[in-house]
Amino acid sequence: MQLLRVDIPSFKPYRVMPIGDIQWDGKDGATALHLLQQSIQVGLERGAHFVGMGDYIDPFSPSNRQRLEGAALYDTARGVIDNQGVQLVEELYEEALAPTRNRWLGLLEGHHFMQLREGDTTDQRLCKLLNAPHLGTCAFIGLRFSRHGGKVGYVVLWVHHGAGSGQRASAPATKLETITPYWEADVFIMGHMTKQAAVPINRVYPVWHGTPHLSHRKKLLVGSGGFSKGYIEYAKQGQTPRGSYVEQKMLNPAALGCPLITIIPHIRNERLNGVRTEIWEPQITVEV
Repeated sequence: MQLLRVDIPSFKPYRVMPIGDIQWDGKDGATALHLLQQSIQVGLERGAHFVGMGDYIDPFSPSNRQRLEGAALYDTARGVIDNQGVQLVEELYEEALAPTRNRWLGLLEGHHFMQLREGDTTDQRLCKLLNAPHLGTCAFIGLRFSRHGGKVGYVVLWVHHGAGSGQRASAPATKLETITPYWEADVFIMGHMTKQAAVPINRVYPVWHGTPHLSHRKKLLVGSGGFSKGYIEYAKQGQTPRGSYVEQKMLNPAALGCPLITIIPHIRNERLNGVRTEIWEPQITVEV
């Protein structure tokens, strides 16, 4: 579990765009490149910062990595394999991600990556290209808003690549709802299922400082979508007409893309039993 605090010296709107499940496998592969480029352009035009949700390239699954580690390969053979993975990272950066450099809060590790013989991974190589921190498996990102006069408020993001499966559009929210009682955050974000979702839930709790009162805080459960096409016309494996894993398993086609989260910091002034009380009440919306 990684913890990252981001200091934002403003109460202006702040936007976060989670991007993951690109699963880049080359220019002629299954990635919806034009849509990815469009989404990034929208994010940049609206001043967003990005969070990487994992599965940026598509070289190896966890089981593939285990087989590779157990194989007795010559160093030269392993070098060729590593170079292919690094090439995929560099292609993805050049084709789509280069304009976002220095605008990433961080990148999570997903399931699809390569463990390189030098000790790092393809995810970490992408972090270097983007000048972004590596967030590991799961992270809290605390956005600390402040302004002149000492007013401070936090919005906390809980981010994880994700696990499990589900065919319904609500699957990410259903998965996230099972973990919200155990973690305190304002926005819970996961990828993996390649479904966009934005489901609000409400939490009510007492506030005891000043005049005791009830605070209603909306939590958002967000699926970060994806950019890998599951159904491709005239798909082949080698010379054989054969669909992707998604097609073979009769999985539902996903609505590709990613959400955009907007946070508007806000302190509400209210008189409770005649006492002026300031209540931190940020407004958080999600566009999918």
